[in-house]
Parts: sequence; C-alpha cells; structure tokens
Amino acid sequence: MANKFKFVIFSLLGFIFFLVPFTINGESSITISHITTFVTSTILDEFILFTQLSAWIVLIGTVLFSVYTSSSKRLNSIFKASPINIILRVVGSFLYLMVTNNWFVDTTLGQMILSPDTGGLMAGGTGLLTTLYITFFVGILFLPLLTHFGIVEFIGIILGPIMEKVFKVPGYSTIDAIASFVGDGTIGIVVTDNQYQRGYYNKREAFIIASSFSVVGIAFAAAVAQELGFGQIFPLFYGSILLVTVILAFITARMPLKKFPATYYEDKTPKKAVLPKGKTTLQYASESALDQADSVKLTEALGEAVLNIINIYVGFLPIIMAVGTASLIVAEYTAFFDIISAPLVYVYDFLGYTRAVAEMMAPASVAGFADMYLPALFITESPSEASRFFIGVLAFTQLVFMSETGMVLVKSKIGLNMWDVAKLFIFRTIISIPILMGITYALSFMGIIAF
Repeated sequence: MANKFKFVIFSLLGFIFFLVPFTINGESSITISHITTFVTSTILDEFILFTQLSAWIVLIGTVLFSVYTSSSKRLNSIFKASPINIILRVVGSFLYLMVTNNWFVDTTLGQMILSPDTGGLMAGGTGLLTTLYITFFVGILFLPLLTHFGIVEFIGIILGPIMEKVFKVPGYSTIDAIASFVGDGTIGIVVTDNQYQRGYYNKREAFIIASSFSVVGIAFAAAVAQELGFGQIFPLFYGSILLVTVILAFITARMPLKKFPATYYEDKTPKKAVLPKGKTTLQYASESALDQADSVKLTEALGEAVLNIINIYVGFLPIIMAVGTASLIVAEYTAFFDIISAPLVYVYDFLGYTRAVAEMMAPASVAGFADMYLPALFITESPSEASRFFIGVLAFTQLVFMSETGMVLVKSKIGLNMWDVAKLFIFRTIISIPILMGITYALSFMGIIAF
C-alpha cells in the first residue's frame, strides 16, 4: 500500500510541479517560474546576498583545494577540479561578485564587463545566473518526485515502442522532453544526465535525448515571440520550433555517432523494459512503477538532490558565468560574429531577403552560440517579419548556447566536450535553415507574415 501511495502521490506532485501551468496574478506558468517570479520580485536582495556568499565559498574553496586535500572524500569531490576548471571557477566566481557588487565601474575593462549587454546580462537582479540559481535549486530539489518514484518506469513502458521506433530511444525519454518543452531545457538535460547515470539510457541514447529534446522552455519562447512581434501567432511560432526539433531528432537518431556508443555509465546494469509473457503492457508498467517506488526512500532521494545542488553551485554555475560573459563580450565588442557569418549574407540574399536584412540575419544566425537571447537582439529592428520569424525560431532549434545549455552538456557525464557542442550547433543550424525557409515561405504565401 505504501508503494502505491508513493508512486501516485509523489509522481502526481512531480507532474504538477514541473509540467502543469497555473495562473497567479494573471500570469500562467509552471511552479518553478512562479517561484522565480516570487523570489525576484519579493526577496531579490536577500537572494543576491545568498548567491554572493555561494560565489565567495566557491572562490575560496577552489583556491584552497587546489593546494590542499581533505580527509573528507565528499569535500574533495566537490572542490577538487582540473586546472582548466579551477581557472573557470575562480574567474566565474570573481566576475559574478564583480558584477553584483559593481566593482571597477570606473575602468574601461570594468565598463565592458559590467555592461547590461555582457556581464550585466549574466548576473544581477535580472541576470541569467539569478534565474539559474533559483531554477537549479528548486528544480533539482523536487526532481526526484519526477524521476525516482515510478512515473518514469510507467510512462517509459507505455510509450517505449513509439519512442524506440521513431527516435531509437527508450520511452523514459518522454519525461525529459516534456520537462524541457514545458519547463526549461537545462532541467531536461539534468534529467537526462541523471537517468543516464542511473542506467536508464546508454551513452548513445543519452546523447540523442540531450541534444535533440532539451529545448528552452515554452515560457521563454513566449517572451522571445513577444519581443519579435509574434505574440499573436505564438502557437505557430512554437509549433514551428516543435516541428523542426522533431525532424532534427529523427535525423540525429539515425547518424553514426561513433563517439557515443551504446555503453552504459560505469557498467551500470541497464534498466530495460521487457514485457513478460502473460502480462499486458499496462500491468507491467504498473508493477514496474510500484517496484521502483518501493525501492526508494524520500530522505535518500532528497539527500542526493541536495548534493547535486551543491555540485552545480560549485562546479557549474561559475563556469557558465565565465564562458557566458566572455562570449557576450566577443559578440558586443568585436566583429567576430560578422566575420564568421559573412557567407550567410549571400545565402539569405539568394533566398529572397534584401541585402540589408540579410546582413542583419547572418550574424544573428550564429550569435545564438554565445547566448540564446542574442539572435533576438540582433534581428529585433529588422523591417522584415519573415526574417524576425526565421531567426526567432532558428535560435530555439539550434538548442545549444554557451551561456547555459552548452555548458550543461559539457559538464554532464554523457561525454561531450566544447568541440562536440560546437559541431552540434553547426549541424543543427545547417539542417534547420532549409526546413525553416520552407515554413517561412509557406506562412508568407498564406499571408500570415510578410517578407
């Protein structure tokens, strides 16, 4: 009876928390978004102090543990790092403290870093890091409700045949995809990485899921659509994102992916759903879910979640700050993106856009590698609705951006490095462009958007 209660109640709470939007003060969103709004509008100053304390702990702890080894294996696992990660942690922590405390505001370099388009976009009251600090803390703390108490097994067995046939991944991945689309792409990647380490996916499956379904959530997509002038046709905007994402996932699942073999994390015993003789799919799904719920204690799951939060606060968020700020400085103060995107000007010119619009679209097409919001900033002044629609959707289907999801992928146990993430970005961009042009032409032909 206890396992039934745990399966039904905890899984239901997990679904409600991560996947069900509801309205508070006229805003319809999922629970994490409401909590983020509450923190940023009510206790922001106190929360910034908390994040600054975290940054100081990471900065001091990383420097200390670079020359010191504790008798505690747990402390060593948290603060010990490779030389490159030590540098990134220290730089990221310092930059976060610099921006939130407004240090060096009178210097030229300080102004570059503190600009609202660079470090100011990453940290501070409205910064990306503030949202991530909240999202990861709350999301990972409640994540076991969605992953540990049987709903993954239940849905995985029910939808397994469909997911395996179309995308060559287990049905368990449905949870990851829904969490990304409705919630947040970083949460989707964290779920996938967590499930990979627990034996639900092999490395190839984990790569396909993390690189194909972990799209930035619907709430952020709505904000970008509004910014670009497509709030009134948001279903078409987001529907285009979904369509292109599904096509790319279908293609990715059929690529060789030699670097990502079908091996399991640290030789974990694979958690495969094999339908026993004499049982229906529904019966087997229910029994597997109840067995999983019975095998997990809530206190143990919460303890694991807290440790994951600490690891992310120490080993991940400072790196996002360092890489994200550097990428934004390059985008804002150099012609790097204009230079590497120059060939795309001729592509967009050939596809029917004016030269002036094509020159705006080209850098916007590659700027998303630094941060997902950059393409919208690059293209928002374009007089062409078709160009704004095209770039807005492309920014989402590209999936990886180094200020957030790209670094999440690199820090995961799946095995991606920076070059893998760059190749993934290039691949998704190249494949997305012709598909999106077809969608854009169709919407233009129907008179929904204008060239």
